[in-house]
Amino acid sequence: MKSDLFLQQEATRSEIYKLLAECFYPPDENLFEKIIGLNDKFKLVGLQDIDWNVGKMLRADSIKDLTVEHARLFVGPYTVPAPPYGSVYMEPERRIMGNSTMDVIQRYRQFGLVVGEDFKDAPDHIAAELEFMHFLCFKAMEAAHRGDADQVAESLTEQQSFLQIHLGAWIPEFAGKVIENASTSFYRNLAGATETFIKKDYHVPTSFLNSWSSNPAKSAEIESSCGQC
Repeated sequence: MKSDLFLQQEATRSEIYKLLAECFYPPDENLFEKIIGLNDKFKLVGLQDIDWNVGKMLRADSIKDLTVEHARLFVGPYTVPAPPYGSVYMEPERRIMGNSTMDVIQRYRQFGLVVGEDFKDAPDHIAAELEFMHFLCFKAMEAAHRGDADQVAESLTEQQSFLQIHLGAWIPEFAGKVIENASTSFYRNLAGATETFIKKDYHVPTSFLNSWSSNPAKSAEIESSCGQC
């Protein structure tokens, strides 16, 4: 794999994780641009277009409708049909802020990250975990630009671990609950697209790492990429 192909793929993965994260926040006026961007990026990783029914969403009251739906699915105040927290699906007691949440916090700290004061949700909220993957992909690109193969490998190893232990472990059940309970096609499509992408992406960091471990020349390509980029 050439270093420029690695950079292109990490850039695409980083942008997809970023856009998915933004779509799980309360809807805003830029939502339609985000989903169009997602479809463009999905094509680059071999995923087919999602029919978001954008024409219907462009009604004047569509953002208001989706805001109500977002609150009903993910926030409350009543029973939340699709809690957006990893710990709810990973802890035996189905509770927020369990041991799995502490592990997420530790992983953030390992890379110098802390949850911002303006983020009022749990650290294992789906948007936060997707943003962490966006960050790790970005760090891999940054290290490749510097020609730092060790830092590239560290970022890829954490991507692999985080997908295996966290996102990849709980997203299928979460997506199923969204699809079962959503009254809008947007959130059904968003949940399905997120699950499909993560299942496909799950093997990407492992593939990169296996490729380099079986062929040391691959690391040399990264180490020499700084002068090429």
